[in-house]
Amino acid sequence: MLHKYPKDLVDKIIELWQTTMPAKGRKADKAFELPAVEILEELVSTCYQVSHMKEESRGLLFRVMLCEPEAFNPKCFGPFRDLFTLRFSELRPYNEYEIMKLGPAVDFNNSIIGIRLDREEGLQIWGFIHSGSRWTHAIQGGSKQPTPLPPALGLNVTGPGRITVCRGLTILAQLTGGTIISPSANVFKSHWMSRRFAKVQMQLASLHADNPLYDREMWAQIDPAFVGTLYLEFFKHVISTVRRSGHGGTIISLPAGLGDMVFNDNPYISMKYRFAEGGARSQLKRLVLEIMQTMAIRCGKRHGPTYVAGWRDYVQLPRDEVAALDEQIFKFARFVARLTGIDGAVVTTEGPELIGFGGIIQGTFEMGGEVARALDPEGKRKKIEKIEGVGTRHRSLYYLCNRLHQALGIVVSQDAEVRAVTWNGDIVTCWDVIPIDFT
Repeated sequence: MLHKYPKDLVDKIIELWQTTMPAKGRKADKAFELPAVEILEELVSTCYQVSHMKEESRGLLFRVMLCEPEAFNPKCFGPFRDLFTLRFSELRPYNEYEIMKLGPAVDFNNSIIGIRLDREEGLQIWGFIHSGSRWTHAIQGGSKQPTPLPPALGLNVTGPGRITVCRGLTILAQLTGGTIISPSANVFKSHWMSRRFAKVQMQLASLHADNPLYDREMWAQIDPAFVGTLYLEFFKHVISTVRRSGHGGTIISLPAGLGDMVFNDNPYISMKYRFAEGGARSQLKRLVLEIMQTMAIRCGKRHGPTYVAGWRDYVQLPRDEVAALDEQIFKFARFVARLTGIDGAVVTTEGPELIGFGGIIQGTFEMGGEVARALDPEGKRKKIEKIEGVGTRHRSLYYLCNRLHQALGIVVSQDAEVRAVTWNGDIVTCWDVIPIDFT
């Protein structure tokens, strides 16, 4: 395999910059157009070099954004009025030394190094952009509205040779481990994934309609897509928590009908710690139903019973109305993530129910085995790979999906790479999941 380097990442940025831009925003984004190729190469290459450096034995994590400081003038760009900038009295040159020295001065989650392009002087550092940490909700999962960022080119450096390219909050691509990953292959947005969890959405919609308190003349309707969006935010938070732990882990999702299988002897998974029925095993389902009830009541009062409430309404509800439920959901996500801290997989159903943890898969693929790496969300375009380059955690999950086609697994390696794995067509297929958090 040929490794990818900054020049390859620049080619990918140019390819994606226009194709991923919403048509209605192209005129408004003229102020944030890409610079000439040689300038773009300098911008990316400098970050790549600094990513391998250390400042007094400290590894460097930092963000840079190519935009003029005037972009944050609230009179011109109202949505960004919550951001503030600190401009240097004198511009600094953009080079490895300056970035290496400035990196430790800014907190990755809260601040960005501002870069501008001067026609004569080239790239220059003009100061800091303080974003606060709420922008991370767009990546780590959560219901809070993330702090908006201008649709400018941003580079987030999170480790040696690891650069994530963004337009504002939108991830375009990431260079990591000599490969380039793009959200264009985001399996969580695939049709087959939506179909897989459609039964869960229908079940929760039915339970919501059977609520004895349900008032058709007062309660608003709930968009069926709301449940899927909330589940996605939940699993984003689970995965990002596992990634930050540094030890990796595996989460297996089984169809609801197979949940009881792991309570008995079976040829697939030996479960060390099983949760008894009842209690918090169905905690997420209970919380989602409570949130649906709260939304239906609040939105019904404001908009009437014909109104269809969705994710945007949930995010915009006053925090005091849903804060407790919201916190419980993401507290539960962190709890599930920490169960991966011991050997073995966490096993859930699509219900979702938390079945248990410490699940040992009975068998593993031999080293000569093959899997397909999907190149699009639906897995129609694939690349066959030998499995010599992965560890036991990956090979065991591949083996399970080869024998139990209904299984869906998420595996996080110790170096924080994430893959979704299931049976697709006639072969075990995996999707590279672009990192969901940057920390």
